[in-house]
Amino acid sequence: MDMKRLRDLLITVLGLWLILSPRILDFAAGHVDAVWNTWLLGAAIILITAVSRYLLDERSAWEDMACAALGLWLMVSPWMLGFATHAAERSNSVVVGFFVTVLALWATVVDADLRKWVDEWMHQHHLLRWRH
Repeated sequence: MDMKRLRDLLITVLGLWLILSPRILDFAAGHVDAVWNTWLLGAAIILITAVSRYLLDERSAWEDMACAALGLWLMVSPWMLGFATHAAERSNSVVVGFFVTVLALWATVVDADLRKWVDEWMHQHHLLRWRH
């Protein structure tokens, strides 16, 4: 199995974990926001990976940027949605969000095509002016 497929598989497994984790970790019954946030992000991660890998049959930069954004949201969502006081929900979001973000951003470092796309995008949005 090549590294891209392994990375896709790991991100997909993390998305599946997000869908299953509220039941497995017995999220607090009174905090519906944590459950819905976890379910929706898990489904979105799986959908993004599936569309890119299996329907488009290629890995593209939009997938990695979208997964990285979802991972970042996972890491801050306990405080933004008010469930940071619930240890299981908070830890799950932060840890899984970290791994999703790292795996997605890893692609921009490892894959030359993705790195080129990110550099061009940043240049177009004047984020790389300091390089000139």
